[in-house]
Amino acid sequence: MTMQIAMYEYIEVNLIGIVLLLTMLLYTRKKNSCVETAERRIFVRMLSLNGLILLADAGIYLLRGHAAAQLVVLNHLLCVAYFAMQGWFCYCWVRYVLAKLDPRLRVAGGHWLLLAPALAGSALAAVSAFSGWVYRVDGTNTYHRGPLMWLLFLLALVYLAVCTALVLREWCHPRRSREGSEYAALFSFPIPLLAGNLLQLRFYGLSIVWVCSAVSMLILFIDMQHDQLSRDDLTGLFNRRQCNAQLQWEMEHLPGSGGALFVAMLDVDHFKRINDQYGHLTGDLALVTVARLLRENCRRSDFISRFGGDEFLLMGRVNGPADAAGIVRRIELAVSTARPVEGLPCPLTLSVGYTLCQPGDQLTMDSVLNDADRRMYEAKRRRHETRCDIWPVGQNSL
Repeated sequence: MTMQIAMYEYIEVNLIGIVLLLTMLLYTRKKNSCVETAERRIFVRMLSLNGLILLADAGIYLLRGHAAAQLVVLNHLLCVAYFAMQGWFCYCWVRYVLAKLDPRLRVAGGHWLLLAPALAGSALAAVSAFSGWVYRVDGTNTYHRGPLMWLLFLLALVYLAVCTALVLREWCHPRRSREGSEYAALFSFPIPLLAGNLLQLRFYGLSIVWVCSAVSMLILFIDMQHDQLSRDDLTGLFNRRQCNAQLQWEMEHLPGSGGALFVAMLDVDHFKRINDQYGHLTGDLALVTVARLLRENCRRSDFISRFGGDEFLLMGRVNGPADAAGIVRRIELAVSTARPVEGLPCPLTLSVGYTLCQPGDQLTMDSVLNDADRRMYEAKRRRHETRCDIWPVGQNSL
């Protein structure tokens, strides 16, 4: 009777974790967004892996005492999957941190290095079905720890330590592009997971690691919802509210930064005409295209936002006017050549105006924005006067 109560409590704890993960998964999958980010995709994978690990854990517990040959094989399969998925979950965490810190990062040469601990853990779990190194199943189909259980914990610790080092390096960087609070979730995530591992290693029979992991996933989920409030639904860029907050933060940290603050206002030329002549869906496509090109052609430390309507705002630290001019030229070239690639039915150009703020300048947020806005309209007027923007006359003049 006591054993049955313990089993029910064990399953109940796992089910709480599964329900929590399933709720987050359904909400994340249901959330509509025109921009599917890498971190969101990885988050969904982590939720799925965490849920599958909890299901495998519950299955291993339920099979104890049932010694039919088929059930013994099933127990081995569940044990191998349980331990193998732990490494892949931690691998996904590394990819999530990299995507969060630098969405445009492509891990090429180092990809196999990142995979190595997860592959090693999977191989060790598979071999343990015969060697008993990580786990063994006795004659009553009951799971027992193996002598090398600690090695899987060490492999997971490698992933968590690497991630923490990456976040700490970014947080300590003198020219970081985020407020310190932006890193709180990345620092907090490993804490419940590590606490659960240590307790489980210390107290045999206690299995709370992956329920603790569900708590870690909840921390990320709350952080993602907070991030959504600062994003524009159409383009996925930061919105006006977050733009104002970031500009205020940049101005406060400008003294002693050793560089200038670059603030650029960008406006899509003839945007009203695009909507009137080709429809609002084409107008939306133009905005989404500009947003993507800005993400691809700006530096990872630059802050990019949709300021309102067809206007975008870009800010970041530069060493001087040459850096700022180079960023603007790269963006203008990318946008001007986007039409044949994106399937846009009309030319796409930007008018860009920017200002440089030096550490000793007396600045206000309004003065910086007004200066960038004024220069943007000057650029638009010069473009019109020199007739360097080409617009098709009529629907068929493409």
